[in-house]
Amino acid sequence: MDKPQGEPPQAGKRLTRDDVLRLIAEHGGPVGLNLEGADLHEADLGELDLHGADLGELDLHGADLSGANLQGAYVGEANLRQAALEQADLHGATLSFADLRRAYLSHANLQEATLVGSDLREAYLLRADLQSARLQQADLRRACLDMASLRDADLENANWGDYILGQEAEGNFRQEVPVYRALKQRHAEAGMYDVAGEFHYREMEARRKLAWKERRFPYALAMYALRFLYGYGERPLRVVVAAAAIVLGLALLVHWPLGTVEGGFWDALYYSAASFTALGYGASASDPQGWAGRFLGAGESFLGVFMMALFLVTFTRKSFTALGYGASASDPQGWAGRFLGAGESFLGVFMMALFLVTFTRKMTR
Repeated sequence: MDKPQGEPPQAGKRLTRDDVLRLIAEHGGPVGLNLEGADLHEADLGELDLHGADLGELDLHGADLSGANLQGAYVGEANLRQAALEQADLHGATLSFADLRRAYLSHANLQEATLVGSDLREAYLLRADLQSARLQQADLRRACLDMASLRDADLENANWGDYILGQEAEGNFRQEVPVYRALKQRHAEAGMYDVAGEFHYREMEARRKLAWKERRFPYALAMYALRFLYGYGERPLRVVVAAAAIVLGLALLVHWPLGTVEGGFWDALYYSAASFTALGYGASASDPQGWAGRFLGAGESFLGVFMMALFLVTFTRKSFTALGYGASASDPQGWAGRFLGAGESFLGVFMMALFLVTFTRKMTR
């Protein structure tokens, strides 16, 4: 909706609910009523019919607009900080660059609303309907989006900060898991795979924190391991760091405490790298001495195969396995489906690793 033209009749004046009702009656209805510049902070405007009105640049800080009809209204650049907009009808309204920090928008109808550049930091949007809303460049840091509908919403260039939403920041991890999953799927559908990956990471982090909070320690420790090794598939550099730590750690172990490799530290390092890549020791590295060295070499070969597969999966993120189910497939139901999915992901990772090692051996001969 284009911003109406003309000078506001009550510019700079503090208006009450009765004043607004009088102006609506004098105007013959709310459509086109120009209240731009009026002071309505903390005003009681609950359930008023203001559809099509011009509320641009108004001071509505802390105002009660719960249940109000604001369909098609212009509320651009208005100060709506901490305003109560529960169950308000904002279908098709324009709120571009409005200040909605800590505003209460639970159950609000924001279908096809324009919120370009709006400030929604810490806004409460429980069960809000944002279907087909325009949220480009909106600031959504620490917003609460529990059970909000984001179908066909345009979230391009939205500012999510560190991607931690309000409920996770407050320790309510269970509520945030489905929110992160929905945001991951919405961004993947829109082709914004980098942002989708960040929300996948936050979903896994929320699961890990929830498991720790509920004292499900085995699951929490397993999630810690996944986070450290490859950042739940979103941090390929962590795989490289972990691989380097394994190679260096085994080199130090076989050189000093065990002494299972002849020569100096560089010989031990080469032995460790050869074990890690599972390509064989060749003429440049001596075979390990004793069963300790052999078992360490075999163990490192297994770890190396698995770490290379992790890096391959994490770096490409385009294969059909171990990448999450996304928007095109539903999550598995029941423990049987989950274990089967996890087992198939493990087999997929291992098969890709076998292919990588076999191909490398063939090429290096």
